Amino acid sequence: MRKMDTRDHGVGMRRWCVTVAFAIQLGCAGAAAQTVDGAADMPVRASSLGLEEAVRLALENNLRTVAAAEGVAQAKGAKGASLSALLPHLSAVASQTNLTANLAALGMPMDAMPMPAFVGPYNRFDARVQLAQSVFDLAAVRRWQASGEAVEAARAGERLAEQTVAAATAVAYLAALEAAQGVESAQANLRLAETLRDLAEHQKGAGLAAGIDVARAETRLANQKVGLARAQTALDNARLDLFRLVAGSSGEPLAAAELGDTMRIAEEPAIDAAEAVRQALAERPEVALAERELKVAELGRKAASAGHLPTIGVFGDYGSSGLLPNDTSLPTRSVGVQMNLPVFDGGRTRAETRSAASRQREAEARLKDVRAEVEKDVRQALLNVGTFKEQAEAAKVAVALAERELELSRDRFANGVADNTEMVAAQAALENARQVYVSAVAGYNLARLNLAAALGHAERFRL
Repeated sequence: MRKMDTRDHGVGMRRWCVTVAFAIQLGCAGAAAQTVDGAADMPVRASSLGLEEAVRLALENNLRTVAAAEGVAQAKGAKGASLSALLPHLSAVASQTNLTANLAALGMPMDAMPMPAFVGPYNRFDARVQLAQSVFDLAAVRRWQASGEAVEAARAGERLAEQTVAAATAVAYLAALEAAQGVESAQANLRLAETLRDLAEHQKGAGLAAGIDVARAETRLANQKVGLARAQTALDNARLDLFRLVAGSSGEPLAAAELGDTMRIAEEPAIDAAEAVRQALAERPEVALAERELKVAELGRKAASAGHLPTIGVFGDYGSSGLLPNDTSLPTRSVGVQMNLPVFDGGRTRAETRSAASRQREAEARLKDVRAEVEKDVRQALLNVGTFKEQAEAAKVAVALAERELELSRDRFANGVADNTEMVAAQAALENARQVYVSAVAGYNLARLNLAAALGHAERFRL
């Protein structure tokens, strides 16, 4: 269906907008069928599932959007963990110990002391509250700042997932509409084949046609029955693809739902290419994600470089110690300041700094590439919209001409001026013209969707 080339948003991404563009390049097989009397647009029956509702359900149920939302929650949790290194750590501990000791092993001169070397058993009780607080740790500060940018990157990834799911749902919806109208087109072709077969039999009965004329008409009729069966199978498969996207893992019973929108040659408002590129660079989630990832990489490099700096913290405790909780227990405390100065860590900090700098350069290159790709997407989408609109309008005229050709050839056959060879050829030409019109209308709507995706609001695309 569409060309989808995206990478997980945590490590980078491709531009999902090209998914729709590839569907346009492939074209579509059957949509926007014609009526027997030559009406250019054949609407689908009203139903309960419109494109807007399909996109809403997909955003709620699709695994990609659910996983992206959980990614935001995980990033927030990681941010809280990073912040904990900068906040006070308060704990309480209590212990009751029974122990013995060898005073000689402690270095005491037992020969000069009027007591045995072995003492005990005796009790020791201690209960206190302990506090530790970081005063200066630049590396921890940078890691906390990087975690904040990671949360924003996760949110941009969530928006990217929503755009991807919305675009995929719209493409699947268009494919289902195309298949549904393909069935109606096949039914119209079948009814036309039956009418022409009846005409051939009538002409043969009147002595104005031969048996070969009836055989030709019956052959066309048999082919149309096969075509209708294939169109129905294509519709069933397209509906399954759509409802799988829409229902996700919720198992919502949508299989019986019908499609409520129709494809048409809708007018697309004119937009300046430069303004469109500016809008896309401001709104595309891929750009926001790449920018946030660059900030994360930059802060990660600064955090690694700060590993060379000293850290300062304060600590203290207060409690009671004695033999037992109610025996010789006295209040005791300690308080102090500690500074850790890295002297040599085996080159770990230097290696981490180099690695972080490389990740920053990679993120910078990725952001530059994303911006270039976005500009290409927008300009290509604008060109495709104009081209496919011209094709759809030309195909609509071709259908009208093919219907006129069939009408003339049918009159010639009915009046006995010619056999039905011309009529069968005109019938085939009309079927082909309808098929081309179907593909052109589907391609035009996919081009419109591609433009919406290129501008960063695929979820707002409407037929």
